[in-house]
Amino acid sequence: MGILADIAIGSGALLAAAYCMLLSRRLRAFTRLDGDVGRAIALLSKQVDQLTQALSAAEAGSAARERVLREQITAAEQAARRLELLMAADRPHAGKTTAAPPSADWSDASAEFEPLDRARAPEQRLRMTRTRTGTRA
Repeated sequence: MGILADIAIGSGALLAAAYCMLLSRRLRAFTRLDGDVGRAIALLSKQVDQLTQALSAAEAGSAARERVLREQITAAEQAARRLELLMAADRPHAGKTTAAPPSADWSDASAEFEPLDRARAPEQRLRMTRTRTGTRA
């Protein structure tokens, strides 16, 4: 009986030693992982800073491009208005049978006369020209 008790105690000690070795290996792996995780976090933080700087540079560049594009759109709209005015003024008068002097169209004093606002002048002239020539309003 004493020999069986000694064998049980010996085997328990061997199992405890094996378990301690297993825990020791896990602890070393965790320590290495902690160092690797710290390096990974530092690397990710640096990348976030770089991406933030790149994003702010891209925003500044897009704001400048937006301003230039808006100016170009405004210039294009003004050019389109001028072209519409030129096309409307150059279009032959549909439905007229007799040729009247060009001043005859504009010489009649109408009650609809109102001074042109400088900012809206091209649209108002185009509207008046279309009304007088009978084209689309």
